[in-house]
Amino acid sequence: MTEYLAKSSGETIVDHTKELLKRLAILKKLYPNALKNDGWRLLEIACKYHDLGKMNRKFQSKLLEGKSKIEGEIPHALLSISMLPFDELEEEFDDEQIRALTYSIALHHARDFSEITESNYDNEIELVRKEEDKFPFYLLGLKRDSEFEKKAVGRFYERIIVQNEYFDLDARLSSSDPEYDYFVILKGFLNRIDYAASGGYDIESPGRINFTDRIKKYHKDKNDDFEWNELQKWTVEHNDDSIVFVAQTGMGKTEAALRWAGNNKTFFVLPLRSAINAIFDRVRTQAFGSKDESNEYLSILYSDMSNKVIDNFREKNNVNITNYKEYVERSRQLSQQLTISTIDQIFSFVYHYQGFESKVATLSYSKVIVDEIQMYSPNLLAYIIYGLKIIQKYGGKFCIMTATLAPFIVDLMKEKGLKYKLPEKEKPFLDKKLNRRHKVKIFHYELDIDKVMEIYRKFDGNILIVCNTVNKAMQVYDALFEHIGNDVHMIHSRFIARDRKKKEIEIQKFSNDHLKGIWIGTQVIEASLDIDFDVLFTELSELNGLFQRMGRCYRRRNYVGDEYNVYVYDGGEKNPSGIHGGGRTVVHYGMYKLSKNAINNIDGYLSEEEKIDLINNVYTTKKIKESDVANDYIEEVKNTISYLESGADDAIDRRSVMKKFRDIDSIQCMPYSVYESNRMSIKDKISFLNDYYKGKNKSKDYLDKKIEYSNYLDQLTVAVPTYIVYEVENIYKVIEVGKRNIIILSKGFNYSFDKGLSLSKNIDDEDSNVW
Repeated sequence: MTEYLAKSSGETIVDHTKELLKRLAILKKLYPNALKNDGWRLLEIACKYHDLGKMNRKFQSKLLEGKSKIEGEIPHALLSISMLPFDELEEEFDDEQIRALTYSIALHHARDFSEITESNYDNEIELVRKEEDKFPFYLLGLKRDSEFEKKAVGRFYERIIVQNEYFDLDARLSSSDPEYDYFVILKGFLNRIDYAASGGYDIESPGRINFTDRIKKYHKDKNDDFEWNELQKWTVEHNDDSIVFVAQTGMGKTEAALRWAGNNKTFFVLPLRSAINAIFDRVRTQAFGSKDESNEYLSILYSDMSNKVIDNFREKNNVNITNYKEYVERSRQLSQQLTISTIDQIFSFVYHYQGFESKVATLSYSKVIVDEIQMYSPNLLAYIIYGLKIIQKYGGKFCIMTATLAPFIVDLMKEKGLKYKLPEKEKPFLDKKLNRRHKVKIFHYELDIDKVMEIYRKFDGNILIVCNTVNKAMQVYDALFEHIGNDVHMIHSRFIARDRKKKEIEIQKFSNDHLKGIWIGTQVIEASLDIDFDVLFTELSELNGLFQRMGRCYRRRNYVGDEYNVYVYDGGEKNPSGIHGGGRTVVHYGMYKLSKNAINNIDGYLSEEEKIDLINNVYTTKKIKESDVANDYIEEVKNTISYLESGADDAIDRRSVMKKFRDIDSIQCMPYSVYESNRMSIKDKISFLNDYYKGKNKSKDYLDKKIEYSNYLDQLTVAVPTYIVYEVENIYKVIEVGKRNIIILSKGFNYSFDKGLSLSKNIDDEDSNVW
């Protein structure tokens, strides 16, 4: 018996295939309804046959000789499909299923077939037949060919016929082909199983748990009278449906959504990384306490998640880098039961990039929770609506939960054919005992510190100020610091990661302890921090953002004071900072104008019902389309969806897709003062990392240090607008670390723990990095 290799590591085709079959069995056991019986059977066949073509002599020589390619070699998957037992398949499956199976194996790796001729293909098929006599098919539960089939006049020519019937070398399946949907799911599952087997990690969490059972126990331990509220009871009653609901801040939306998810595979999508971190910590604490098992079921997923993940491992006293790497890989391969993520990590499949099928297959048996859908830009909103349509088409379910839901979004979802349940009479879930939280005053001019100082001098509580841009926040900070010194604090996006984390802890403690003083922030406060201040001063962005900011003042309390506790500055004859009719703007200018008109006459208490009524009356499809300044908003969403639909068969590069989702207008840089104050430590760590990347120090201990040192450097960086980094005079130096560069900003950009990074070095950055 000849040992045929599948990997350069020495793993054989038989052993690798068995690893696939193990993971297939686990997937089927944990999620038996992910496929129907025919589907499981076809997937098993795909797993068994997907790499058999590697037995060809050219591929074996390539591995043994350590080469990347051998002259005349064709992709092994094309040879694998030539071994499929089509006579037997035709007895069990229909033509569409067989074509889906054949294509899923043939295309399970992205390869270029354009230079392969039919003659070349036929010759390689004939050559691989000579290896079949030596291959131990029986070890995979496969029957060997009969003597008759091995005859040239038999099986060889049958393969030519089969190729024309079930596979076309010159064509790919398109979304219009009847077998396309079956192919997407089959290829997607095959890719997931193959990647997990090749990477040596579990394809799914070990078993399934019900997160809300554990969360209920957590609350019961603290309060024996704890019961689920009306919202949380409604979601579990509809856990077999896709659902949409509106609920007041503090109603327990997260717990309600997790009750709906039950013990299913779930993805929880939020707009901001800080919000993701907060939900992750909350679920981890309430569901697992101090137990390490959270790493088996719960994951966090965004582009630079390493800092948060390492912190998580440190908190669990388990900084085992091997475990860390496995955890990160499982997270990226969507293997955990509950993943809390940014939109780009989950909804990138809408671009149908090469390999998108594995994500769609995963989502086909999953539940997807989308929080605060109103916070996304028109393009991202289009991705979500189109993505939910695809998820629902393939069998997945979704839950949209939000504090406010604009009618035009509902109209767009209905127009795209999304099916979902709403609460009876489409009513929002409100806490009737908590309906008098905000007494509002509108100022028709720009935010200044006069009123802030008046309230500060006569008030013992704390004050929150939210500006639209970092520049405006810094101006307000400087003006207040002259009067009250260290009683004023600031948080925004332009702090290095290490300081940002400290700031988040500080503002949380400040809020919880109700200390006297002032905090100034930007939109990062809107949906990421669970804080409760006594008085709010804010620039107007638009209604959704305004109500999010108001939710950070008297968050879970009714207000009975004589003074206002919310002061809103709409800009008057000017616009608030960051709002423009053209170019980069914090929010769509038309939506800001509609909001400004809507709140013009507000003076006094604004109930939760009145907030929702404002949204329902202002953000209708009709009013937006009739507006001179907002009428392009809905068209932008629709045009983006049309663009996605038209490009369904383009199979573009995945990296290009991720750039479309992420904020590519900024680059991580290190402020000069941070570099100077940590110069020796930075130098030592960079020296170590460069040695590591050159092939030195590859032991496990050094791998541990490599992860730790890379994380250390990341903690000292901050996002800076790309156009600033493009100007050479704005850079002090660029340090190479492996394949990445660390950009040190020039001395002219001041940085401090109190204020963050100033971009005022002869640069008007009013519109830059506003979060």
